[in-house]
Amino acid sequence: MSIFFEDQAFEFETIRTLNYYNYQGAELGEVQGVANRITEGDFGSWYKEWYDMAEKVSALANKSLQGKHTVSAKEAFLRASNYYRTAEFFLKNDEPIRMECYKKSVDTFRQALQLMDEHGEPINIPFEDGYLSSYLFTVGKDAPTLIFVGGYDSTVEELYFAGGAAALKRGFNVLIFDGPGQGEAIRIQKTVARYDFEKPISAALDYLQDHTVIDTNQFVALLGMSLGGYYAARAAAFEKRINACILFDVFTDVWESISQKNPMMEKLASSPGTITLDSSRLDANTRWLIQNGFWVFGCKKMSELPAKIKPFTVKGIANLIECPTLLLVGTHDHFVTEDQLTYLKDHLGGPYDVHIFDTTFGAQEHCQEGNHSYAHQVMFDWTEEQLLKYKDA
Repeated sequence: MSIFFEDQAFEFETIRTLNYYNYQGAELGEVQGVANRITEGDFGSWYKEWYDMAEKVSALANKSLQGKHTVSAKEAFLRASNYYRTAEFFLKNDEPIRMECYKKSVDTFRQALQLMDEHGEPINIPFEDGYLSSYLFTVGKDAPTLIFVGGYDSTVEELYFAGGAAALKRGFNVLIFDGPGQGEAIRIQKTVARYDFEKPISAALDYLQDHTVIDTNQFVALLGMSLGGYYAARAAAFEKRINACILFDVFTDVWESISQKNPMMEKLASSPGTITLDSSRLDANTRWLIQNGFWVFGCKKMSELPAKIKPFTVKGIANLIECPTLLLVGTHDHFVTEDQLTYLKDHLGGPYDVHIFDTTFGAQEHCQEGNHSYAHQVMFDWTEEQLLKYKDA
C-alpha cells in the first residue's frame, strides 16, 4: 500500500527522504506538504516543490542562526540539505539547476556541521589525479572506525543521515566519502563509476593511517549502501585492513540484478542495435534508471550500458572476502534479486550472517527505506559483536 504516490519511484524517494527524520533530516508535515503539491510522475514538478521547501527551511535556519539559536539553526540546515538533495534527484545531469541545487545541499550541510557537538570536518582525500570529497568525524584515537560508502545515486552528505550519525552515537569514528561516479566526484570532477572500488577504499585507509590520529589497527568496519553493497564487497576481497563488512543491501552482480528486475535491460544486452526508446512511455523508475546510468557510467548511447555495468560483479572473487560479513536483504527490494544473496552464501571465503527484512517492521524495501531505526539496530549490533570478537582474538 502506498503512502504518498502510486508511482513506485516517487513513492520510494519520498520515503527515503522522510526516513532521515531520526537525525533531523526531515519532518513529516513538510514532506507531506511537498508530496501533496507534486504532479505524480512529473520530474519538473518534483524538483520545484522540493526546491521550494528546501528554500523555506533554509530561510528558517538562517533566521535562527542570526538570533544565535544554534540548535534550531543546525536542525533546519540539516533538513534543508536533505530536501535540496531530493529536489535534484530526477533532474538530468546537464541541467544548470541541478548543480545549483547540489551546491546548496552541500552548503547547508556544512553550515550544520559547524554547529554540531560532534567533531566533524570536511576533508579531501588525495586519490589518483583528483580527490575524494569526504567528512571525518572523530570520536577518539582508539575508537573503532566505520567507513561508509554510498551507491548509484547517493551523495556523501546523505550518508550522514543514512548511517553515519547512527554510528557516531555508538562510539565509532566515521569516515564518509564520495567515490567515483558519486556526489561531488561525478558532478565537479566528472569522474565516472569504476568497478575496482578497493582503490578508493585503500586511499581512504591510507589517509586515516598517515594523516589523522585514528589507529586503523583498532578495528575498521566497512559499510556499503545500495550499489555500495557491491563496492564494499569488492573492496573487502582485496583490502585486508577491513575487519568487518556490511552489505546494505547485497549486490553481487549489478547487471544481473538490474536486468532481472528490469527485463528491458536484458533485451538491450541481447539486441543492442535494435532498441529504441520513447521515454514518454516509460515509468518514472525506468526513465530515471537509464538517465542516471548514462551519467554515472559515462555512456553516450543505450548500447554501451551493458558493457559498462557488467564488470561490477564479485563473481569469481567472493571467496577472497575473508572478514566477517553481514548480508542484508529486503523482501520487497525493487533493485536486488534473491539470487544475489544465494551466490554470496555459497561463495564467501569467510564467516557471514544474514538478516532478511520483511514487512513485520516495515523495513522490507531497498536499503530498508521505511525503518532505518531497525536497520541500524541490526547492522550496528552485529558490528559491535564483531568488535568484541576482534578484541578477544
